[in-house]
Amino acid sequence: MDVGAMATTRGGLLAAEWLTSLIMFSTMSSAGHHGDTARQYVVAIGVIMWLLTSALAASYLLTLQHDLPTIHLDHQGPVLQITGKLSIELVYYALFSFLSLVAFFCAAAHAHGSGAAAASAFFGVVLAAATGASCVLTYRDLADDLSGGPQLNPGQPASVSQPSQF
Repeated sequence: MDVGAMATTRGGLLAAEWLTSLIMFSTMSSAGHHGDTARQYVVAIGVIMWLLTSALAASYLLTLQHDLPTIHLDHQGPVLQITGKLSIELVYYALFSFLSLVAFFCAAAHAHGSGAAAASAFFGVVLAAATGASCVLTYRDLADDLSGGPQLNPGQPASVSQPSQF
C-alpha cells in the first residue's frame, strides 16, 4: 500500500473529488422533494462519482494506477488525423467534469429557499472544477509519455485531397 500516492497533486484532487461528491449528493438527498428528476440527477451523479473516485483512490493506494487500460489511437483520415493515447482515467475525468457541471446547474436551479440545495450547488461547482483540473493533469501526463496524449491534426480539405471530376 502506497499512501504517498495520495500526497501528490493528483491524489489531493482525487481526495477533494471524493469528499465533494459525497457532500454534494448527501446534501441534495436531504433537501426533500425526492420526486424531482433534477434532484435525482444530482444525487445519481454524486453517488456514481463517489463510487468511481473510491475505486480510483484504491488503485492509487494499491499502486495499480499505471495498470489502468490505455487505448492507442491511430486514425489517418483525409480531413482529420487522430494519434496518441487515451486512458480510461482521462475518459472518466472528461466525461464526469461535464456531468458534474450539469449537476451543478441542476442543483443551482433548486437552490432558492433551500440551504441544502444551495450547499449541493456549491459543492457541485467545486467538484466540476476539481474534476476538470484532474482531466488537465491526466492529459498532461499522457502528453509527456512516449507518443503523447490524443492529438487532432487537420489534414487537407476534402476539395484539395481529391480533385473532383466534372
